[in-house]
Amino acid sequence: MMKKEHGGNIYKKSRETGIPQDRFLDFSANINPLGLPDHIREAIIEGIDEVIHYPDPDCTLLREAIAEYEHVRPEQIVCGNGGADLLYRLTSALSPKTILLPAPSFAEYEEAGESVSARINYYRMGEDLRIHEDVLSGIDQETNLFILCNPNNPTGLLTQRELIDKILAKAEETGTTILVDECFLELCAQWEEYSVVSRLQKYRNLIILKSFTKLYAIPGLRLGYLMSQNTELIDRIAHTGQAWPVGNLAQKAGIRAMQKPEYRDTVLAVVQKELEYMKKELAKLPITLYDGMANYLFFRAPGCTDLDERLLSEGLMIRSCRNYENLGEDYYRVAVRLHEENDVLISTLQNILTGR
Repeated sequence: MMKKEHGGNIYKKSRETGIPQDRFLDFSANINPLGLPDHIREAIIEGIDEVIHYPDPDCTLLREAIAEYEHVRPEQIVCGNGGADLLYRLTSALSPKTILLPAPSFAEYEEAGESVSARINYYRMGEDLRIHEDVLSGIDQETNLFILCNPNNPTGLLTQRELIDKILAKAEETGTTILVDECFLELCAQWEEYSVVSRLQKYRNLIILKSFTKLYAIPGLRLGYLMSQNTELIDRIAHTGQAWPVGNLAQKAGIRAMQKPEYRDTVLAVVQKELEYMKKELAKLPITLYDGMANYLFFRAPGCTDLDERLLSEGLMIRSCRNYENLGEDYYRVAVRLHEENDVLISTLQNILTGR
């Protein structure tokens, strides 16, 4: 099985083009445009001397900090080396025979399932690329795991909590485990209206995935967590994979992040302002723009199958979505960055797509 490429690979693009890494404007990775926050930087610096010790394999203090933030119990949490690590550990612990995935959605779901030889079924979204109630017919006794990304990656479109409640109720009847990936949700306006954390204590079959990567701009540290009321499953997940899944510095960063939840509002203010600006400007171009609510935007440039390569020659990286299931060659995703950087992207797209 060939590993599917993700965004943010500035190392490979630099080798291919000869453009230095620091010369790229990377719109292919959806990271907080404000960069590493000061309080996280301070926590990493303060913890640097602890790298001479093995990290706490149970992430005890980190899980306690997350539990207080999420209003759950520490034993309902397992931490991992980023969200992707936890996907593989989850499928290893569950050993599902059949997984249902919306298409398009994050490629790592499919790869994590294939790593345990699961059969992958797809709920292929229609032209609007949204999940509708007909998804319920795809959840039956043969479906061991259904993964829902909210907001969806790559579209940025949100699924209403009322529909997720129906999915959870149907899954409870069929004995299906539901994983809701909320890694991007806290970067959406009114994120609390869409989160299903409040449903954890009601549904034993519900698991929620979250990551520190996006909000705190620390993809290089690798830190995420799963939550479920099913502590037996959480314990099984904790005992899959390597013995020390989260390093000392990542644990320090995560604890400090949980102590300053108000930082999210600072990021949201910037992201939402720039998101609306980019929507307005991109809508002027000959593309089909989807009304995403996350810190990235998804569009189709009809017939333009090399847009990512043409932008790359200008030092701009965007995410081609051609390797997503149920998408064609001319679909793309761009991150929301700072205003001046967004202007560079928009003007370059204008030149390429309209000749202006």
